[in-house]
Amino acid sequence: MLLFRSFPLSSPLIQTCAITLGIASSPLIQAAGFQLKEQSAEGQGNSFAGQTAKAQDPGTVFYNPAGMTRLQGTQLEANLSYIAPSADYKHDSNSTAGTPFTNTQQNGAEDGLVPSLFAVWGESEAVKLGLAVTVPFGLSTQYDTNWVGANANVKSEIKTLNIAPALAYRVTENLSLGASLQFNKVEGTLTRQVTTGLNTATASVIEADDTGWGYGLGLLWEYSDGGRIGLNYRSQIKHRLEGTVKIVGVSTQNADTHITLPAIASLGWYQQLDNRWALLADLAWTDWSQLDQLVINNTDTGAHISTIDYFWQDTVFAAIGANYQYSDKLQLKFGVAYDEGAASDAYRSAGIPDADRTWASVGASYQLTPATRLNIGYSHLFTKEARVSDSRTSAAVPTSYSGSFDSEVDILSLGLVMQF
Repeated sequence: MLLFRSFPLSSPLIQTCAITLGIASSPLIQAAGFQLKEQSAEGQGNSFAGQTAKAQDPGTVFYNPAGMTRLQGTQLEANLSYIAPSADYKHDSNSTAGTPFTNTQQNGAEDGLVPSLFAVWGESEAVKLGLAVTVPFGLSTQYDTNWVGANANVKSEIKTLNIAPALAYRVTENLSLGASLQFNKVEGTLTRQVTTGLNTATASVIEADDTGWGYGLGLLWEYSDGGRIGLNYRSQIKHRLEGTVKIVGVSTQNADTHITLPAIASLGWYQQLDNRWALLADLAWTDWSQLDQLVINNTDTGAHISTIDYFWQDTVFAAIGANYQYSDKLQLKFGVAYDEGAASDAYRSAGIPDADRTWASVGASYQLTPATRLNIGYSHLFTKEARVSDSRTSAAVPTSYSGSFDSEVDILSLGLVMQF
């Protein structure tokens, strides 16, 4: 069983970004599948409502590159989100006699940090350049080696790093277009326990990685002084992951598999009502249905090792929010969102206990100096019960189990925007 059932790149700034993101990119999944929306502390406060249309911070490079034309001068943005999830397993039944898999008290969630860095520059009001360094996908779940589902999942971890140079052009006074090139690196690890005899087991460890390319397209239409609509599309990124499948103490094989990270399309709306209040909304679609099966083969011989069924479904994310300008320096933010899960009860795994969830968020932006702004956002996610079940046929001892996960998540994000 393999993982997932679980420009000026030489500059010191970009090297630092890559190193920072590379070592801190494995939180539990927070959006549908293993997508991470937590790239902006400013957006966090609105549950990311209006993020495709706001175009207020350099983070627009990620959410809609066309929005860069609204920014003045050179700007930098740094964000860090702390994610504290809980995923308590509730046991229903199992057939694991003759195995060491007896523990039914588990919480597979792991806290994580998600950083992001953005830059926008350009003296011309018509042409802007940008750069986004983000972690758009990621997950980490960890269970004890003796839990009832250990024959299926012990550790699932996915880390990504995405570096995206971008360009925006103001076509008319009201219309801007943008595009980005996505360079994506993905690493994955999956471990489980394999029964080798009566009450004995050993670890199966799979590690693989790859790099791939994609693109992004954006449009921003400013239909009035206080209103705008944004469209953004991030393409699929196809990966051929190569690594090893190791049965500890038994064998090691070179292996590969293909996985396609999904396309994402979003529509955003921003409307300033008066000098105090603004309304925001966002609607996003993610093409998770392309993830149906994962086929793992021996790289050297081409022999089939295993196939994992996902059969995920496309998902929709819908958010609404509001901003209130409390004073010249302080803006308060509010938002709620509904986020569909990609997995179904029939194929959901403990490695990714994905289910529908509801977001409730608050936040604030404070102007520290004329050129420096501090953003903070907090979200609590209420998650629908996630049913899981799995059965394994083994020459030693067959196993099966079923249960559910009761999950919730707290997210705290901090961000700093600097203008030069």
